[in-house]
Amino acid sequence: MLRFSKKKFCIYFWAILTLSFIFYAEFLNYKLNSRTWPRMSCKSDSDCTRILLVADPQIIGRLNEIIHPITPFSIFDSDRYLKITYFYAYTFVNPHVVIFLGDLMDEAHIASDDDFYSYVRRIFDIFLKPYSQNNHVKHIWLPGDNDIGGEDTQVTPKKLQRFERAFSQASINNIRNITFFKINRLTGIIPVYKKEREFYDTSKIFVGLSHVPLMFRPSVFSEKVINKMWPHILFTAHEHKSMIINTDALLHRDFHIIPVNPDNSEVYEYPLGVQDMYEIMIPTCSYRMGTMKIGYGFAIIENSEVRFTVLWSPTRFDKLFGYLILIVLPFAFICFFKTYGCVKRNICKMLLLFLLHF
Repeated sequence: MLRFSKKKFCIYFWAILTLSFIFYAEFLNYKLNSRTWPRMSCKSDSDCTRILLVADPQIIGRLNEIIHPITPFSIFDSDRYLKITYFYAYTFVNPHVVIFLGDLMDEAHIASDDDFYSYVRRIFDIFLKPYSQNNHVKHIWLPGDNDIGGEDTQVTPKKLQRFERAFSQASINNIRNITFFKINRLTGIIPVYKKEREFYDTSKIFVGLSHVPLMFRPSVFSEKVINKMWPHILFTAHEHKSMIINTDALLHRDFHIIPVNPDNSEVYEYPLGVQDMYEIMIPTCSYRMGTMKIGYGFAIIENSEVRFTVLWSPTRFDKLFGYLILIVLPFAFICFFKTYGCVKRNICKMLLLFLLHF
């Protein structure tokens, strides 16, 4: 009877521990994490634009998982993580504009048409479908090298046209007093803008959007973009980390870099159109990109000023490791006690035979 009670207690204890861990890992963890985010609010709703920035979600494809048999589980868990963290970021920001800075899909550049459009449906299911009633929110989509090629594979007209059909949109978008224009460093395409403008004119704020960084990776193409479009600020991605780069808008000589990390997360404020031009790099929002520093960018542009912070997401691999422990540990204990019991019985038999021998 005592032995049965101990066994029952162990089962109940393990069940309660497992359920508590699941509740924390899948629900409470995200809620508590969102309460650590720095708050930013508009001073005047009419002059304020709240921007949510999403970089490098790289939803998992069906071909390239290292442990291929667990691909369905990897896809399920990664998609669910993105869906939950995006929900909290979206609710927190209540954006006027959501900008997707490329590398939406991990294997789109090598995918068949059927696979590509299945990935697109998953993107919409994660980032659009739950918020379809919010028609006032503008979404801007950029391609990355994993979407159309440019690093491991070549950019082809077919890949580019396929992406543009799925995410049909103009290269220049005017929202309130802001002009958002797309830059494609992978193809060398800069949008056509024929009007004359000055950097110091902030009656219209010019915001450049690029998957691949420009000021962080200076080049002839970067200079061409800056001299043609005179952006007040650039939002970029690709590097899977966050930093702020600024330089004199006219001279472009010295580049100052400020790393943005979870341990020094704060609100950064900069005046626009005064002297410096800024590039803000957004970290990846996927836990699969080899970094623990994952999150979403949050920017407010108001009265010729930008305020920026990162909404850091909770890590995931430690939770998955916790699940592994909770699954493996009971089996390890069972095996141990069964083996220990067998050993103990064998020792007793050997002693009995030894005594009988004498």
